Amino acid sequence: MNTYNIGDKMDDLDVYLKSRHDFVNQFQLLYTYKQLGKESKVNSLIDELYQELKQEQLFLNAPCRKFVQEVFSHKISLSGSKWTFEIECNSDEDYQRNLFLSDNILLNIYHKWMNHIVNEIDDLDTHIGLIIEQEFVTLIMSAKGITINENEIKQIFSNYNIEIISYNQEICELEFFININELEV
Repeated sequence: MNTYNIGDKMDDLDVYLKSRHDFVNQFQLLYTYKQLGKESKVNSLIDELYQELKQEQLFLNAPCRKFVQEVFSHKISLSGSKWTFEIECNSDEDYQRNLFLSDNILLNIYHKWMNHIVNEIDDLDTHIGLIIEQEFVTLIMSAKGITINENEIKQIFSNYNIEIISYNQEICELEFFININELEV
């Protein structure tokens, strides 16, 4: 069982070894496909890795710094976990302003997600998405293996505008809507 202690940090060597291990695993898979002559598998995996890295880089550079730092602190420290990211936005101005303004709310939702929803999942497989529009930021979070029921989820996030997109034995997907007009002073 994983216990998520906000603020716990790995030392630099642990972080390096984990990231190197992940990279070596991906590289070995590519090399194996190459050795087997499976060019289409190699190309497909390279395309998939490229898209994942591109989305992760967009997420890393997002102006909601506290939220991003907390997410990556967990991502780095949880071995055996899979994290994917997705950001959609049509306007750089909305992207910068709205993510900056919503940083504290995103962070608070994330803390509740980690502490109440996914805290007992050993091999966390989670997706975090952000859709940035002129007046709204939508946070999408999903994970596999959720054992908490829908009513508990609604109670935990009762202070937020939430929609349960999918909830079954395979996956729990939640959307949170943040109205930027309510945040501006």
